[in-house]
Amino acid sequence: MPIGSGNLNIVIGLVGHGRWGQRHLATLLNLKSEGHISEVYVCDIDPKRLEALPEAVNGTFTSFTTMLDEVRIDALAIVTPPESHLTLATQALEREIPLLVEKPLSTDLSETSTFLDHLSVNATMIVGYLLRHHPGVEKMIAHYSAKDLSPPRRFQYMRHTPRERPQGAHPIETLAVHALDLCSLFLKSPLRTFDVGTLLTTEESAFIELQGEDGRSATIDVAWGAGHEVRALSISGAEDEMELDFGTNRLIHRHFGTQHDTVLDVGQGQPLDNEWRCLLSAITEPKTVLLPSRNELLDHAHWLHTHR
Repeated sequence: MPIGSGNLNIVIGLVGHGRWGQRHLATLLNLKSEGHISEVYVCDIDPKRLEALPEAVNGTFTSFTTMLDEVRIDALAIVTPPESHLTLATQALEREIPLLVEKPLSTDLSETSTFLDHLSVNATMIVGYLLRHHPGVEKMIAHYSAKDLSPPRRFQYMRHTPRERPQGAHPIETLAVHALDLCSLFLKSPLRTFDVGTLLTTEESAFIELQGEDGRSATIDVAWGAGHEVRALSISGAEDEMELDFGTNRLIHRHFGTQHDTVLDVGQGQPLDNEWRCLLSAITEPKTVLLPSRNELLDHAHWLHTHR
C-alpha cells in the first residue's frame, strides 16, 4: 500500500525479539532505510536478546512501561507469547497507539471477548494473520470477489516444514491458524458454522477436515519435522480453481473445460512488509483499521477454544 516516499517521522516500538521478532525487526529496518520510518526501538525482557542489534536500532528497553514512558511511539508491534498479547495491547491502546499484534490475539475466549467489547471504535489494530497480506492470496481474493463468478466451494491448505517445532508452539495455534483464517475468508462463512469431520493432532502436526451444510468443505494439513518443505493453497469453485505455491510464488489458474493452465504473476512482495505498509498507511492517512474484523477475531477465538 502507498505510504509516501519521504521520511514520515514515524517512531516504531517492537516488543519481543525472539525468532519472529527478528523478522519484524529486519522488515522495519528495511522500511526505515527507505525513509518510511524514522526511529525503531526494541523491547524484550531478556537482555541477551538485545545484544548486538543492528546500528540502525535507535534504542532498547527491558521494560515495556519504561519504553512507553520515555519514547513517543507512533505504532507498536507485539511479538510475544500469546498469553501476554492482551495485557500489552491494553496498555498500548490506553495511550491510543496503533498496534500490530501477532496471532492469535489471545488463547482465552473470555479474555478475547472482553478485550474486543472494550475496544474503542477509533482503535487501529492489525492481528498478524500474515497470509492475508501475501500477494498471491490477495490476487485470489480479488478473483473470487468478482460479481459474475461462483463463490469457491473447496479449500485445501498444506504447510509441512522440516523445521523442528519451536518450544511451546502448538500445531493448530501456530501453523493451522493461518489456514483457518483464510478458510472462513474464502468460503465466506464463520468457522463455527462448519462441522469438524476430522481433527487429528500430535505435538508436531494437525489434520483438519471441515464440512459446511451447503457442501463447502476444507482440508488443512500442517506439520513440523516433515521430510521436505511444502506450502500450498488450493481454492476451487464450480467453474475454476486456483493453486498457489508459497515457496515459489507460482499461482496457477485452471478454468474447468479448457486444456491449458494460466500462470499468474503475483510479484515479489513480502507478506510481512505488506502487513507493515498496511499499518503505516492507516497511520499516515489517517484512518481506523481493525483487521481481521471483530466478528472474525471472535470466531477464531471461539473455534480455538472449542477445538484446541
